Formats: sequence, structure tokens, C-alpha cells
Amino acid sequence: MKPLRLTGILWLAMLMILTAANPLLAQDLPPRSDSWFTNSQFLACTGNPYAMCFYSGPDAPTPSDPSQSVPALPCTTPGDRKGNSTCTCYAVTEEAKGTPQYNFVLITSILNPKVHEETVAACGETGENCLNGDNLKTCMSGIKAGFCQTAPVCGYLGSIADGTKPTLYPDNPDVDMVSTFSLAHATQHPLTGDGESCSGLYAGCMTAPCKTDENGLTSCSCPIVEGDYQVGMNFSDLKGLSCDISPNVWSAANKLDLHISSGN
Repeated sequence: MKPLRLTGILWLAMLMILTAANPLLAQDLPPRSDSWFTNSQFLACTGNPYAMCFYSGPDAPTPSDPSQSVPALPCTTPGDRKGNSTCTCYAVTEEAKGTPQYNFVLITSILNPKVHEETVAACGETGENCLNGDNLKTCMSGIKAGFCQTAPVCGYLGSIADGTKPTLYPDNPDVDMVSTFSLAHATQHPLTGDGESCSGLYAGCMTAPCKTDENGLTSCSCPIVEGDYQVGMNFSDLKGLSCDISPNVWSAANKLDLHISSGN
């Protein structure tokens, strides 16, 4: 299925995920935690193949309508539940016709330290100097051209047009694509704008290395993280599923609440 166009309602529903209070800044947490606090931290890229792991976790498929056929997208864990989870994710390998379709890299979660440093130097700590999830609309209209440069990390994700593989993992030539975020397949799963708040183990899949499989999906090696996180799908529409899907884990992220009490 081709990526969907960026629409205001879906974009807000998938990005404005709430979380329990946490005074730490996203850049103070490890990249694997996929922690963030503002939409500008999502850097916009286009033309690259990518894995979409937003819906991954349980063994069972998670369709928004029982009549829909969607693949199972499990995130399995090793016996000790440490290290990396193996997540089955959607593979987006076709360019949509017409309007550019964007996928997004969380600036705090670039797992290659050198590329992270290069990207922060160009875009700023919160991505404000590059094309991002906050300024995309104004940049596309030409109003804010001075802050609309493509983030350096986008150049490491490969190209669909010329078949170039990603170079984000130079020591791993078998990587076919990198996990990012987009609206692909959004209508096929029961999304929730508020997110389902959880705490425990989860898979931080942003910029994880991925290998395509024979089913048109992709297998990504996502770091296992412990802490607060949010699942973007509505549990009430997913019978029998909750925060705990042991021995599997959800592919998830953590939106920080930076409203810190003064104590007065």
C-alpha cells in the first residue's frame, strides 16, 4: 500500500500522544528511548525507503475493522528480554505520485552518533532549523524558506528512485531500510489521538536497522527500553490486548510532559 498524504487530523492524532509527567528533556535520555516533546523534533524526509513500525508489537493482527486483512506485526524478545527486539514492520518502498510524501525521523533518536551530531549541528537541538513536523505546511508554501532545509540524516536513508541503500549503518551493508514514522497504513489500524499510557518494557524502533523479508514486510532490530511509553492504538478496539503483551513488547515512544511544578 502506498503512503497516505499528510493530513492535519491524522498527523495530530498520531503525533499528539500524551504521557505521564516527566521533567527530563528528550535530549537527556538515551536515543533508543524515542523520547520527544515537540513536533519540530520530527525531521521530514522524502524519497527514501523506510520501515513503519508504529503498529508493531502483538502476535495477532490489529485491524481497525475485523473485516480488514492486515498482517501480524509482532515484536519478539530474547529469553532474558534484554538487548534488541525483532519487530516485523511494514516496508514502504514505493514513491507516491504527485505531492511529495514525507516520513519523519525523531532527532533525539538517531542511533548513529556521528549522524546525530551532524544533524543537530545543522537543525538545532529541537530540529527548528530544518524541515520538520511543525513547519512542514509553511515550508511547502514558501513562507519560511530560511528554516526549511532538509535534515542531514535524510541523506543517510537511501533512495527509492535510484535504488541506493541506506548508509546510516556503514558497518552493516545488509540493512535494506531504516525505521522512521509516517502516515502509511493509518486507516488500517485503530489509532487514538491521546495514546494508551503504559510503563515497562517497549521497543524503541526509530532509526532501527531493517531487512526486508519475502512477504513484502521488513524485520527491524529495535532496542528494548524500560520506562514510560505510549501505544498509538486504541486498546478498546483491540480485544484482549493491553500494555502487557509478554513475551512480546510494543513498538512505542515517550512524549515528555515538560510542565514542571515550581512547588509553590
